[in-house]
Amino acid sequence: MTNSPDISVQILYKWDEASMQTANLRPGNCTAALLTWTVLPLPIDESVPVPIMRAVTETATTSGTLAFRLFFNVDHPDGLTVHPAPRAWFGRRLVEGLLYCWPANIATATTPDAATEIFFQNWHLQDQAALIQRNDTLSHESMDRLRRARDWRRHEFPADARVLIAPAVDGEGVLFVAADMHELESAVRAVTDRLRVAGVVVTTEHRG
Repeated sequence: MTNSPDISVQILYKWDEASMQTANLRPGNCTAALLTWTVLPLPIDESVPVPIMRAVTETATTSGTLAFRLFFNVDHPDGLTVHPAPRAWFGRRLVEGLLYCWPANIATATTPDAATEIFFQNWHLQDQAALIQRNDTLSHESMDRLRRARDWRRHEFPADARVLIAPAVDGEGVLFVAADMHELESAVRAVTDRLRVAGVVVTTEHRG
C-alpha cells in the first residue's frame, strides 16, 4: 500500500475510452468522470491506493448505501449484507457465461470499512460494478443490473441509484457515472475534498 504524499490524482472529464475500457460501463444519456492516479516511487503491488479507497467508500456510504458485486465469500464485517444470487442449473450458468452476464451475489454496505470490499472483489479484472443507492432499499432494477449487466450501454440508469462506480482498465482508475450532472459533480467533489484533506494532490481537467 502507498501513503498519500506519494500519490497524485487526476479527475478527467474527457479520456480515451477505448484504452481505458470504460465505454461499456456507461448507460445511455449519462455523464461521467474518471479518477486516475500516479504513485511515485512505483508501488510493488497494483492495488488501489488506500487514500483513494477511503475517499470513495466514505463518499459512497455518506451519500447512501453502496451495492456491489460479491464474487467470493468474505468474513462479513459490520455494515455488510449479502443478497445471494438465485441458484441456476449448470446449463443456464454456462449460457449466461457465454452471453457475458452472470447471476452474481450482491452485497450492500453502509460503512466505509464494509464498502472497501469492492476493491478486493475482482476490481482489477474489471468485473466489478457498484451503485450508490438513494436509500437502504435495493430495487429489483438495480439488483438485476448488478447481477447481470456487463454492457451497461444497453440499459437505462437505475432510477433508485445516484452514481455508478466501476474500474477502468486493470483496475487502475475509478469511473463515476450518473444520470444527472448534479449527482456526478456532488460525488466527484466529495471524493476530491477527502483526498485533499488526506494530503493528496488532485488536479481536475475541466470540461472543454
